[in-house]
Amino acid sequence: MTVVCVGFPPFADPRYLDRLRAIEGVEPLVLPIDADADWAGATAHDAYPEPPPWAKAVAAEREAVLAKSEVLVALHTPDRLSERAPKLRWIQGAGAGVEQFARAGVDRERVVLTNCAGVAATSISEWVIGRLLQVWKRFRDTDEYQRAHHFRRSYGRTFSGSTVGIVGLGPIGCAVAARTRALGGRTLGVTRSARPGDMSADVDRLYATSELHEMLGECDAVVIAAPATPETHHLFDRDALAAMPREAVLVNVARGSLIDEAELARVMREEPLAAAILDVFDPEPLAPESPLWDIPNVYISAHSSISLDHYMDDVFEIFADNLERILAGRELRNVVDMDRLGFE
Repeated sequence: MTVVCVGFPPFADPRYLDRLRAIEGVEPLVLPIDADADWAGATAHDAYPEPPPWAKAVAAEREAVLAKSEVLVALHTPDRLSERAPKLRWIQGAGAGVEQFARAGVDRERVVLTNCAGVAATSISEWVIGRLLQVWKRFRDTDEYQRAHHFRRSYGRTFSGSTVGIVGLGPIGCAVAARTRALGGRTLGVTRSARPGDMSADVDRLYATSELHEMLGECDAVVIAAPATPETHHLFDRDALAAMPREAVLVNVARGSLIDEAELARVMREEPLAAAILDVFDPEPLAPESPLWDIPNVYISAHSSISLDHYMDDVFEIFADNLERILAGRELRNVVDMDRLGFE
């Protein structure tokens, strides 16, 4: 019998647990949380000491579940995970990001890590296009005129013909590229694996990481969709932000750590881009005293570019499929190599 630790609270719903119990050879155990706990409001980018703030009353129960578990599905993760779960052999991350598991003390020789890359690509890419349209069509101005009862025209610019640079061509980046092309835009892309002169069917022109600043100089909008790794920390620093045309728009749907936020705040005050659209921050939540809140043309949302109407079911299907694969000794989907990504 394979003990599965259900550490992603939505999957404690009976409809998901019943699906797991129906799989031969599986015993699902729920990693409990406190009643009415705000687990979803806590950042998932780091590993948490046990018990975490949202499970103070169930510490002993959590310890017992982790000690038995061979499989863990989770978004937030305990620290010292290989100590707390000595039988663990597979982690299914409930999102695309994996930096929390890289910091969790996982024995990488023994434990396989998979993620849900691609599950949110459609909804996040729609959000990116929607935000760009909001800026370029001046919807914020139009709404202000309505509130003030001013019958004033607010002409915008045309999306078609615009050049959109995408940093990271994983599922989200490729979905943004496809939707940009559908609207008549030109697409540029940067990936860590590209070499100068390489080509990609996903974008009109591909750049190596060493050519990032060259690409930025050509863009009307730049979308950050790369993973958070030691290599990408503050990838958008003073030099990168200076390489962008002042009329360009910057969009971040990756992780806040990819941008030097202090430098971005300075830029948006002193030599602003047309807009900075930020859905992620470092750390989260964004502090109330952050200067970014009050800077004109900074668009802030609370890590909510994803749509949840299908998300839980889609994540569960990836997890259930991988669970049946591991039980059958087959190759897993979305395996993540933390060493290759540069995590120590």
